[in-house]
Amino acid sequence: MVRQQLPPQIKKIELEKKVRGKPVVRYQLTVDVGTDPVTGKRKQFRKRYATEAEARDKLSNILTDVSRGVHVHDRETTVAQVVDDWLASKHALKPSTAHGYRVVLGPVVAELGTRPVQKLTRRDLDTLIVQLRAGGLPGVERDKRKPWKPRTVNYMLTVLGAALEDQVKQGTLVRNVARLVDKLPEESVEFETWTETEVEQFLEHTKNDLYSHAWLLALSGLRRGEVSGLRWEDIDLDEKTLTVATSRVSFAKTISEGGPKSRRSRRTLPLHDDLVTAFRAAKKRQAEDRLLLGGAWADTGYVVVDREGNPPTPNTLTYWWKRSVQLAGVRSIRLHDARHTCGTLMHLRDVPIAVIAAWLGHASAAFTLSTYTHSQDPALLAAASLSPVVTIRDKSGKEAPGN
Repeated sequence: MVRQQLPPQIKKIELEKKVRGKPVVRYQLTVDVGTDPVTGKRKQFRKRYATEAEARDKLSNILTDVSRGVHVHDRETTVAQVVDDWLASKHALKPSTAHGYRVVLGPVVAELGTRPVQKLTRRDLDTLIVQLRAGGLPGVERDKRKPWKPRTVNYMLTVLGAALEDQVKQGTLVRNVARLVDKLPEESVEFETWTETEVEQFLEHTKNDLYSHAWLLALSGLRRGEVSGLRWEDIDLDEKTLTVATSRVSFAKTISEGGPKSRRSRRTLPLHDDLVTAFRAAKKRQAEDRLLLGGAWADTGYVVVDREGNPPTPNTLTYWWKRSVQLAGVRSIRLHDARHTCGTLMHLRDVPIAVIAAWLGHASAAFTLSTYTHSQDPALLAAASLSPVVTIRDKSGKEAPGN
């Protein structure tokens, strides 16, 4: 059998080290792999292998990838560097969203940040998920992290997947391992909503509260940030309209103000008479406070303010909501559930889903239907009174055919 000649990219090398009196042999592969897309310089792949077969296999794989234009140059960029660079490139992100990304990627950076991203494996992420689900990893604000819910784990995989996909597109990563990890089945979240009777009881009890108009806005479908960011310039009491143009959100002990959550969230809504009355009462109350405090009054222009004219933080608004609910003696629900209550009651009043979606500022009516409209016991009782079920007997008392 004629020995096959070595290709020019492979060189047989005898090392000084000897085994049983014979020099150790290695096969050095040196191959041109084209131009590095990051540095623009010509690159070579060089590595020694114990056998000729290993060197030939690697050469074949490299030449195939280079010819297809999919070869990835070796580099030592770490997972932490990839995360930082990706976040720095997301110029359009709202500060609160960017902070959320950093928080959810925190365990990835803490546990896997020093690893070269090209060596990150699916097993690495699977192990991290097991640890996050169990809890106990070192935390930032507390000694140990609490166990993560499936929804948070899946969110982490989505955000990390976006960061890694950016590397794939740049040609510095072969595959996106985050996309290879199975998402966890999420637990269904049951939202609580009030009936019309509970809404009326709550509004009646809180009609003289400092933030009564805030509660009416929340039950009219506005998000907490939209209630917090609403200014008097956004309200036209003569035309009876309200424009959602600003949102105030809190994160990491910071208050951030910007546009609404999405393009569809920026909307102009007609005011019902109850809101007009509530706004006029709030204006009068604020005028009295301004007169009483004089120069100490803060003329911030916000619709929802405290006695000094300063807008409460979103978290403070949540605190007062919980307190007001408790004092009103109604079933406890979250402030955000007031928004769900609005969508549900509109749905039960046969308002078209497309209209409810536009009212709540959603881009998708399907999302509104699946997430923001819920059945209620009184509605089920009303449906039962319609006797929609066909009985197995007809009026004559005879069993209906086919049963």
